[in-house]
Amino acid sequence: MMGEDWGSRKRSRALVREISPQFTDALASYFGTGPTDIELSRQAHSNYVAALRKHGVDVHVLPGLPDHPDCTFVEDTGVVFGDVVVIPHMGHPSREGEQSAVKEYLAEFLTVYEMPEGATLDGGDVIFFDDKLLIGESTRTNLQGISFLQNIAESRGFDTMVFKIPSSTLHLTTVCSSPQPGLLITAEGHLTPEDFAPLVENGVDVVWVPNEESYAANVIGFEDGFVIVSEGYPKTKAILQELGFTITCVDMEHIRSADGSLTCCSIFY
Repeated sequence: MMGEDWGSRKRSRALVREISPQFTDALASYFGTGPTDIELSRQAHSNYVAALRKHGVDVHVLPGLPDHPDCTFVEDTGVVFGDVVVIPHMGHPSREGEQSAVKEYLAEFLTVYEMPEGATLDGGDVIFFDDKLLIGESTRTNLQGISFLQNIAESRGFDTMVFKIPSSTLHLTTVCSSPQPGLLITAEGHLTPEDFAPLVENGVDVVWVPNEESYAANVIGFEDGFVIVSEGYPKTKAILQELGFTITCVDMEHIRSADGSLTCCSIFY
């Protein structure tokens, strides 16, 4: 079963989506100020895809959707674990409809579960961590969505743990990620040490990066100590290097402008 590998699996295959021609209309109310240049955004996305391929990932690219400015943030449209994908109702109504092509593509590989009406969840509120799914209750993910995901995950042997995400933070993955087994990277000022206490008590290492570099807490880790990090965050880069990681930096400025981070732009399956 694919989910028996660590974290979000071996990250050998990824689904991504091109930048929408309407990307300048993307939602931006957290750390983004709104995209202003479509071509530079497309170049940034191309560089992101190249970084995945550099690390051996087989990347399948879906076309952008003219009517969905945020569609490149494909992570939110499907949650993959084990041999299933959960297709959620999106937490922001403008994003409903992005899921269709994702569901159609992933149905070739996985069993599909569709979330019922009234339940909302963005995939950005889910971190695959060892044998657990860490789930954020946020402005985009409600309790009904969490319960639906928990029932499916736990029936397949995944434990779950829920974090309350402050309204000033978009998603759990906005400020937290897992680059390798037993390790979480998180940013100061969003979640608290108490939030992670049950994990720490069971031997998990939680490494904090400075609040002013919160964006860089979202990383993509691979086997053998390789990690993709956003360009321009020297303190976080130094912390990861001290932990022994080999780093690939990607300039995400134009993706960040629409509140997007590294993991937002792919679904590993």
